Order: sequence, then structure tokens, then C-alpha cells
Amino acid sequence: MRQFVVVAEELNFRRAAERLHMTQPPLSVAMRNLEDAVGVSLLDRSKHHVRLTPAGAVFYQEAKRILQYTAQARERARLTGMGHEGSLRLSFVPSAALDVLPAVFKQFQQAYPGVRLHLTAETTTRQLQDLRNGRTDLALVVGPVHDAGGLLIEALKPQTFVVAMPADHALACNARSVRVRDLANEPFVSFPNVEGAGFTAALLMVCRQAGFTPHIVQEASQMQAILTLVAGGLGIALVPAAMRRLHMDDVVLLDIEEPDIVHTYDLVLARAEANDNPVIHAFLATVRECLESTE
Repeated sequence: MRQFVVVAEELNFRRAAERLHMTQPPLSVAMRNLEDAVGVSLLDRSKHHVRLTPAGAVFYQEAKRILQYTAQARERARLTGMGHEGSLRLSFVPSAALDVLPAVFKQFQQAYPGVRLHLTAETTTRQLQDLRNGRTDLALVVGPVHDAGGLLIEALKPQTFVVAMPADHALACNARSVRVRDLANEPFVSFPNVEGAGFTAALLMVCRQAGFTPHIVQEASQMQAILTLVAGGLGIALVPAAMRRLHMDDVVLLDIEEPDIVHTYDLVLARAEANDNPVIHAFLATVRECLESTE
């Protein structure tokens, strides 16, 4: 078909053969074979000219379209295989949307404009269920992931806890930091363990390093809801430092001042081993670049 298009454009077998980097006899044979396959004459040949028949003129226009579609199909397949086209279903813990993800989204969309992102904010437990059920491609969750069977896990930089407490709390007055040891007798608002075991485990570890187990009086499965409960005076909470980006009246966020207490938790990217979506690798590469640029 490509050979016929060149012949139709040149209307000269010698020049057409030169463009195709072949000799004239096999090109003539190829055109006769094409006419036999189509069932009509496409070229009017004589010693002095080569012209398109009416059928040949129609076939020429359709052949150009087919070759164009073929080239587009080849290019789109190449781009999809490289992760430059397609879609990515990404879920994330909402607090990550305040810190890690905005810069990643911006850079990824600039580098991969042909990729469509489908985004959902969910708890870690639900994200892992969606990964295993094939409803998402990639999940940004709070680690560690204890039951990682069938999943590939990549740890990101640790995230820092801060203490959220009512603005009128005695420990909050004119303070920028607080000691965890001074919170031993405080009521805590926490994330439900069933929704995010990694986050809850990290919270308990911070308190146990200070010598106590927190007295949890309320639970909420969204960080903004936790801050609302804190604002209402129902307790204090350990929340991601990224929550500083949300201003809420009647709540202050204080740094933890004890250097001997590890007050961080892990964010990890999880994906199913069997998922071969090439966009996953393109997105992971962008995440790594963004994190390296902030170190």
C-alpha cells in the first residue's frame, strides 16, 4: 500500500522506485499483485505515461488515510508502552494531598500530558483492598504494610507528627512546642486502627517512648474531622505536620521538642505485583524526582 501511494504521487515507476530504495521490476510486480488483490485496474500504464484510473484515485485517498491511521496507532502504542499515554488510578491518604502530592501532580502533568489521572482519597485499609481487587493501580498509604503479599512497596521520606490541641489549652498558651511526656494525662483523639493500622501504631510508639499509653476517647477516619474534634475540646491529637497547611480556628499545632523521641511515620507507595500498567513506573519516577529535589 505504501508502494502504491508513492507510485500514485510520482506517476513514474523509475522515480517511485528510487524513493522506495528498490529497483523498478519488483515494484511493477507489486502493483500488479495489488490490482489482482483489489480486483480492478488501479493504474493506466503506457510507454509514455502512468495515470490513476478512477478506481485508483479512490484507492489512493483511502490508502493515505489507512497509512496515517497506522502511523498514529504505532505512535500511540509506543507512547502507551513508555507510560506517556493511558491512565492511572491513584488513591492516597488525604493528608498526603497537602504535602507530597501537589508538586508531584504538577510535574507529572507537565511531563506526561497524555496521561489521565483518576484520583481518590481513602484510608489505608480501603486502599489496600482496592489494590488487591484491581480497582486502583497505585496507592499512597501509611506504612508499614504488614500484610504485603502480592504487593510491591516503596517507602518515601518519613513524615513528622505535630501535636494538635485546643487553642485555649494550658500547654498551648504562647507555646510553639510541647513535650510528649506532658501529654500523659490528656484525652486523645485518634485515627481508627481498623482504617489505618500503620498510623495508629506510629502514634502509640511516640507515646510509649515517653512512658505512657494514650487514653483515646474519640476516633475519626479523616484528619480534618480529628481537628474538628480537637477544636471542640474533646481531646488532643498527633497529626501530620502537613496539616499546618489547613488553618482551623481554635486549634494550634505544636512541634514535639524532645529530640530523643522519634515522632515520624512512613508514607509508602504500594502497587500490585501483577499490574503491568506502564504509567505506574512513569509516576513513580516523577515521585522520586520530586522528593530528591526537596532533600
